[in-house]
Amino acid sequence: MKTAQTPSLGVDLDWYGGTANHEVRPLLELLSGVVGDDPLQHVKPVLKGYAFADKSGGQGGSVWVHYGGPVGDKEGPHVQGTGPISPAVAHALRSASVAHKVSRVDVRQDFIGDFDQCRLAFIGRCNSAGMQSRDAGSCPESSAQLGRTVYGGSTKSVYRPTLYQKGIQLGEGFPVDYLRLEHRFMPSKSEEKAQFSRLTPIQMIGLRPVARDLSETIAALQVKPYKLDKLPKAKTPYHWMLKGYAKVYQVMLEDHGTPEAVGLQIFHDLGEMGLLREDA
Repeated sequence: MKTAQTPSLGVDLDWYGGTANHEVRPLLELLSGVVGDDPLQHVKPVLKGYAFADKSGGQGGSVWVHYGGPVGDKEGPHVQGTGPISPAVAHALRSASVAHKVSRVDVRQDFIGDFDQCRLAFIGRCNSAGMQSRDAGSCPESSAQLGRTVYGGSTKSVYRPTLYQKGIQLGEGFPVDYLRLEHRFMPSKSEEKAQFSRLTPIQMIGLRPVARDLSETIAALQVKPYKLDKLPKAKTPYHWMLKGYAKVYQVMLEDHGTPEAVGLQIFHDLGEMGLLREDA
């Protein structure tokens, strides 16, 4: 069910977090330029394995830096930006060329639409992909204007879409048909985490067929497919044999004069050692 008439109000990050290969002090100085008049302050860590944490902001948007402790000393500081400030956190890290690996990133798409209609399209696409969907929040008859939410996938999924009534959540002054489609990515492989630190929000949406289809069907935004760089295939035992014995071969070549003579010598020695099959 298409709702292509609903105009898109924007695509951006709504959560950006990961570990940084960087010293803590210059990292805190970098992020102090992001938080402005609400400086980072020492708080109790909420992530396990970290000894210290600095925080700025609250429920409407925050910046966290966890560091120290067994996890922090091993993997580096963990930086997290939530809500409206998350794009600035990502921009600061990338602009300063801070090497980091993204453990979670949320991409939001805000638009005007009918929630009930969009909800059916959301559930239909998730079901077709084998992603279990569930509802949460206040029902249509509820007097508590907290808004309704529908989730796709599970909390442990690498990709999890969410649709909710952002306008009702924000309260008075916002249109009730102001909706948000959110794409949550939690890459698990180290190489993929590093690649996410270089992707734009549009490229992230393009990684998943479900994300692309929901973007077009619900938020009226067409996104081209995008693929992460393929990792090199594992080297074969033959590769490592050549790499390890190249110098030995070079010495043998100098001694025997020709590649053919080296091959015959190797064949003979393998036979003497009983490492060849009898029919070889």
